[in-house]
Amino acid sequence: MSEQTGRYERFTETNVVGSLLIYEWAATLSIRRASEALDQITEIIGSLPDMATVVDGTTGKDYLNGNFLKRDVISKKNWESVGYLWKRSPDVLSDFAIEIGCSIDRFKLFEIHIDQAAVADLKGTFQRILQFVSDELQPIYGIGLSMPYFWGPRAFAHGSSSSRFATADKTLHGPPAQMKEQSLAFGRTFRADRDKRHLNENLRDVFPFNLLSQGHLDRRLDGKRLEHWIEENAYGALRQLSPVTWQWDVPPEDVQKIRKLLIDAGLTISKE
Repeated sequence: MSEQTGRYERFTETNVVGSLLIYEWAATLSIRRASEALDQITEIIGSLPDMATVVDGTTGKDYLNGNFLKRDVISKKNWESVGYLWKRSPDVLSDFAIEIGCSIDRFKLFEIHIDQAAVADLKGTFQRILQFVSDELQPIYGIGLSMPYFWGPRAFAHGSSSSRFATADKTLHGPPAQMKEQSLAFGRTFRADRDKRHLNENLRDVFPFNLLSQGHLDRRLDGKRLEHWIEENAYGALRQLSPVTWQWDVPPEDVQKIRKLLIDAGLTISKE
């Protein structure tokens, strides 16, 4: 542990990672098109990735980004997922400063994770990425959130859990117990057959930032469509981003109250 402590002693566990996760989308997305979309997000970020990774049904391979492009790796096999990684810089605690990727087959997910120290304007960067993703993917369901690096944001995105070294008391830490349980509960749905996930009408949970579509807004509670229930009770703000996508912003202080109401109504995958 002393070696780890020396390596990370200048950091604190307050490093925050911002994540945008799209679980269902309306656009037709091949792995080639997914790679092109990641290239365009790379342009928004403003720096080239250090590595690229691809996964097929059984194995994954990592490449230096230059080799990945030069060899046109994306065309070599029927890959299931592709991702880009930016190495950790001196001010970044995360394993990778930035991770973006897309899986189009078994575990369908378009994900972006950016350490707050990796870009000059995290909020502005995410706003530009959101606009691009809304136009290109036509999201049906997604969430946005920020969490400390050592809670394991990438594991949370996949419905699993991980531990990270935190320097405050020189021990390993992971997410709070309730968040871990909520993540693992969602993991069963995330890893289910795509046709059994029903994320076109079910919500994983309630977050300060949610991307919904008509199937969600048509769900009913208290005898009203969710869309009208939100508006009439002033439970956050809805705005349409694309022909199929609505953004639902929930004030952080209201999340727990609203999530209990949606859990009780059976609209969420998380039940605790």
